[in-house]
Amino acid sequence: MEESLNPAAKNIFQRRATILFATTFAAFSFTTWLLTRTQISSNDSHDASTPEGVVRIQLDALAQGELQIAYAQFSPQYREEVPYATFQQIATTHDQMFRANKIAIEELAKNSPREELRVHITSVDGQHYVARYATILIDGRWWIDAMRWRPDESPPERIFS
Repeated sequence: MEESLNPAAKNIFQRRATILFATTFAAFSFTTWLLTRTQISSNDSHDASTPEGVVRIQLDALAQGELQIAYAQFSPQYREEVPYATFQQIATTHDQMFRANKIAIEELAKNSPREELRVHITSVDGQHYVARYATILIDGRWWIDAMRWRPDESPPERIFS
């Protein structure tokens, strides 16, 4: 009788070990997926008090699919020219492009109250893009006044900081 219980107990142990392994693997995979979608930056500003900050707010919102927050970072003039429905259609159509896992921002031109930035983006699908942002300072807050995206044609080994 002891021999018949032993294989059954062994079988239960194997099932429990398999379930434990599968659950652990699923939790690890989910955590890894969340970390690749989340923008983790050093001491970069994430408020609209700097041109880089407002761009990062928008990129983080786009990466999370929060289109209204992303759209709200545009200047009043831009929002007059480009309705939310148009922005929503573009963002939805090109959502993989906006899901960045690596961002490098360069300052191009600084003409108070305007600044231009070039942003090098690596999306979660491994594609490289360059975005050019024009920002404007209105009443102590920076706004995105123009934005142009294109695939990055530069060599992949090129590093920006």
